Amino acid sequence: MFSFLLVALLLIILPAEGSSGNYRTYTLTPHVIVVEKELQNTVLVPLSCGATEGMEISWRREDGRLLPNGGNNISIPVPMMMGGKFTCHDNAGTLLNHQLVLVQLRNPSQRKILERTGDSDYIQCLSRNYNGDFHCSWKWTQDGSTKREGAVVYISAKRSSGSENITCTVDEDGAGISCLDKFQCQYAEELDFINLRVYLRYKHRVEEYVKDFYISEIVRPDRIAITKVDGETFQMQYPKTWSRPASYFPLTFHIKVLSLVRGRDCTFQPEPQDSHEVQEMETQNETFSVGNRGQFLLCVRAQDQLCNLKSWSEWSHYEMK
Repeated sequence: MFSFLLVALLLIILPAEGSSGNYRTYTLTPHVIVVEKELQNTVLVPLSCGATEGMEISWRREDGRLLPNGGNNISIPVPMMMGGKFTCHDNAGTLLNHQLVLVQLRNPSQRKILERTGDSDYIQCLSRNYNGDFHCSWKWTQDGSTKREGAVVYISAKRSSGSENITCTVDEDGAGISCLDKFQCQYAEELDFINLRVYLRYKHRVEEYVKDFYISEIVRPDRIAITKVDGETFQMQYPKTWSRPASYFPLTFHIKVLSLVRGRDCTFQPEPQDSHEVQEMETQNETFSVGNRGQFLLCVRAQDQLCNLKSWSEWSHYEMK
């Protein structure tokens, strides 16, 4: 009996990709079938149990309700966004296989899972160096007072050359992924862009989000460390996460020295009449003298000196009271 069931489980036949004039079905993962259609249409989606021929097969919904039709291969109607999980069982009630049916709407303007702010992308990606590791994140939309917290169904990340050496893992909170291109050479010119595809699910809805980018387009250094050398001189230290050697990956420092005023931070932009309260400059030197200023706020951020697409790090600050 055990060997019979094992054979039945191993002979899983996945539904083939199919299409019609108003819908298309495809297998996203071995147990996830996506039907791409218009919202109002009701379509028939084929399911296969993959059991041995001649077995008596019954099907159930995820809530346990029995489907009226049985057999190794069936078709289920999917109206609106009414997908779901379907399981097939033998005549003893033993679970043989399962399929999750998700609905993807054809019109991209009907996306509802992720939030888009202004002209920014749905997915934001950042890298702290040129070593090949990067992080992408997104923001779930609000459904009234409730946040639509979905789940990652499938990730595809590869170079435009076809190289598939990029691995990704989902963050614990489900709102991002951490990826690594194992063959990325930080000293070589980056010829092929990364094509990232993320399929996200909310209930029985699935949406595909695509982003193309080079590592060099998303590099942003971590915060700079500021060390006081003496009363007036400070040293800026490259982030430990930044690519080495520093001579090959030089940084430019943006320095602001502000009069210390309660509530003022590094984002402060003075009015013309208050410009004397701010000393500001850009330099490649790692040491800086503030001069005799009394109480002040020293702010430093950095960016790649040589990259055409430059992104500043977040501000680091040092208060002299």
